[in-house]
Amino acid sequence: MNEVVTVAPPGAAFHPADELAYVRGELDRLTGREIALTRTLVADRESRVGSLHHAVVQRVSGRDAVDIERLPDLREVLRLLSRPVLCIDCETTGLHPLDGDRMVSLAILQAQVCSTTTYGSDRSPQWQHGEGVALESRTAYVAAFNPEGRKSSPEALAVHGLSDERLAACAPFSDRARDVDGILTGQDDEFGATTVVAHNAPFDVGFLDMEFERAGRAVSWGPIVDTRLLSKMLWPEAKGSLDALCERLGVDRGDRDERHESLKDARLLALCIPGLVAELRRRVA
Repeated sequence: MNEVVTVAPPGAAFHPADELAYVRGELDRLTGREIALTRTLVADRESRVGSLHHAVVQRVSGRDAVDIERLPDLREVLRLLSRPVLCIDCETTGLHPLDGDRMVSLAILQAQVCSTTTYGSDRSPQWQHGEGVALESRTAYVAAFNPEGRKSSPEALAVHGLSDERLAACAPFSDRARDVDGILTGQDDEFGATTVVAHNAPFDVGFLDMEFERAGRAVSWGPIVDTRLLSKMLWPEAKGSLDALCERLGVDRGDRDERHESLKDARLLALCIPGLVAELRRRVA
């Protein structure tokens, strides 16, 4: 049987009953399309960035929820990455903070792209991308936390290697929340940085938000740059992982294939910034 589709005659108004039937048919059609698109975005992480918008997927009460956000302006991203930033990375018990997973380690690295490559011995650039684009960085914070009874999933444990026994001897995040808050908000940062840079920022920021909430604090985040999103904007057909970004920019990943550590990953992320700045300057000049 052929499907009957109600179409409004050109220049004519629907009778209310006909219009209601049409609207309900369109809603059913659009709902089906929305479900199909949502399933595609949940299943295929590499497809979540379009030309104007990107999808943010979260697990809430055992179900995947998809939010749609506008892509950032590349000129604004260049401005943010050209000033002092805080590169952050965390390791966790699993993937879903809203379903009870906890953060087990956090690293914050202060970094600044410099226009010169000549420093004293205590402020030498760690990596250079082309003439006149260098990076200076230093560790601002690194710690492991007691997840207070939440065990790491086998997949998460294989990534970070922090056993439940080792973490049980650490202080909970709530004991360190004030210190972390001070760094993220610039109160304890002599660089004056409040721009946070993270690879897949919704993941790290989402876990930090939940930990701060448990500790009875709320952080007023400054600007946030998601380098995974930025990578997919600059190279849409390429993989968006941190490993792929390091390879593309010539950053040595060391032993990251064997184990992920928050400080090492924050440092790798920082080392990618000069290359990203150089690419952004080329694109938006």
